[in-house]
Amino acid sequence: MTEWSRKLIGSSGYDRAGFAEGYDRHRPRPPDALLETLCRYARVERPALVVDLGCGTGLSTRAWSGRADRIVGVEPNPAMLAASAEAPGVEYREAFAQATGLEDGVADIVTCSQSLHWMDPQPTFAEAARVLRPGGVFAAYDYDWPPVIDPEVDEAYDAYQWRRGEMRRNRGIQRGGDRWDKSSHLQRMRESGLFRFCREILLHSIEEGNADRVVGFAYSLGLPAALDDPELEQELRVAELEEVARRVLGDRTVPFLFGYRVRAGVR
Repeated sequence: MTEWSRKLIGSSGYDRAGFAEGYDRHRPRPPDALLETLCRYARVERPALVVDLGCGTGLSTRAWSGRADRIVGVEPNPAMLAASAEAPGVEYREAFAQATGLEDGVADIVTCSQSLHWMDPQPTFAEAARVLRPGGVFAAYDYDWPPVIDPEVDEAYDAYQWRRGEMRRNRGIQRGGDRWDKSSHLQRMRESGLFRFCREILLHSIEEGNADRVVGFAYSLGLPAALDDPELEQELRVAELEEVARRVLGDRTVPFLFGYRVRAGVR
């Protein structure tokens, strides 16, 4: 591990205890266009209730603050919930996506932000349909990874992602998408028979970022486990990604472009 990565981990909270805080700091926020589109599809200017399943630290939940009367973030991981920040109209509950405890037909919008691939889809769809009012919208949305930054930085990140994939295969480590691939979300939604109309919507957002954030993305994928495993750290060669990001971006802050894929179903 380089001195720069040690400094980043110390300043950004990327130790085991601070993983959730670092995740919240570096991951992107849902773009306004996404929230506006979901409201338009639900035919409501201001939702009475938005439910965010698998909300993690509440990044995607807090985005609705001020846009909806009530927002409920649902997350089974207490460590992630512990890092969630308060916001007007937002409440969190520790529960699984298929058992929210909410009443029938109370929600205008139900979302899964970068999380549906971790969930058993059929019971999740059933719960979303149950809590939605007629005409309400369920949306599972994901951002393409990594963001568009610079060709050399993007190439270095692709190489890092490939090494992660090789490491998982060599060590038999599964991820959510290995079981429920994101590219099949829309097909599974249609096949569930719970939504009268489904489609994919493509959007983008632009956020500011720097070299530290590039490495922060790497750590937000779960790399903190490697801090206890020097062999894994060496296998992933994070230093190579660090070197390229620092050399190309230096101390500059530049636009990071995130592409979003939204799979929406109308109840």
